[in-house]
Amino acid sequence: MFNVPEVTPEEAKKILEEEGDKVVLLDVRTPPEHFQLRIPNSMFIPLDDLRYKHSELPKDKKYIVYCRSGERSAFATYFLRHMGYDAYNLAGGIIAWPYERESGQG
Repeated sequence: MFNVPEVTPEEAKKILEEEGDKVVLLDVRTPPEHFQLRIPNSMFIPLDDLRYKHSELPKDKKYIVYCRSGERSAFATYFLRHMGYDAYNLAGGIIAWPYERESGQG
C-alpha cells in the first residue's frame, strides 16, 4: 500500500461542506463500476487513464480520490501528489461512504 494522506468519509464530507467547489471527489474506478454506483457530484477518470488525463485537472483544487476499497485510489493519490496536486485518499473507498449513494441507472 502506498503511504499517502487519507481522509475518512466523515472528514471528506466535512471538507466538502466547508470548502465547496475548491474540493473535487475523483472516482478512479472502471467505467462499469462508476456506472453501477458512484458518490454524487464526483469527477470520473479511470485509473488506467489518469496518467494521460491528469493535466486536465486544475492544480488549485483539493482532490479526494476514491475507488471501491481504497487501494487503487491510494496509488492514484500517490501519483497525483507526485505530479504536484493536493490529493487525499478516501479511506475505505466507496464501500465506506455512508448511505448517500447514487445509482447510475434510472
